[in-house]
Formats: sequence, structure tokens, C-alpha cells
Amino acid sequence: MFRPTAARRGWWRGVSGLDELLTADEVAELLHIPRSTVSEYARRGVLPSIKLGRHRRFVRSDVADAIEGLRLGRPPRRSDASRSAQSA
Repeated sequence: MFRPTAARRGWWRGVSGLDELLTADEVAELLHIPRSTVSEYARRGVLPSIKLGRHRRFVRSDVADAIEGLRLGRPPRRSDASRSAQSA
């Protein structure tokens, strides 16, 4: 079962209002899918993510919203960054 360490448990919530940030490995464990699938879904915009330098992070509430949207049959929302990159 996934248990974040105290240092990763969301200390920034009071600072910026962000939910807990997750790595691709943590999202894969949470959703019970391979890490490669998480990376592919992030690349395609199925799972919203944030690029921090070379690292990709996922906001827990965004992942939950994306999964709920898929469950209800809504198409995935693409981020503004991925839309602008596609039009360039």
C-alpha cells in the first residue's frame, strides 16, 4: 500500500494550496498499472501532469478528477501547454 513519507505528505499545501504531488511510480502503484502506461497517458494528456525540469509530477486531485471523468465517459482534458505545443 502507498504511504508517503512525512517529508512528502503535502507540506506545501499551506504555502500554495497544491494537493500532494506524486511521481509516475506513485501514480502507477495507486492505479495498479505499469509506470510506462502512466508516462504514456501523461504524454497523451489522459492524465494531467506538471513538468518540473526533467521530472514529471502529478497532482493527486487532478489524477482523481481525470479517472472520474473517464469513468463517466468524458474525454480527457488536455492542458493548455499540451494544446499550444500541438498547434505550434
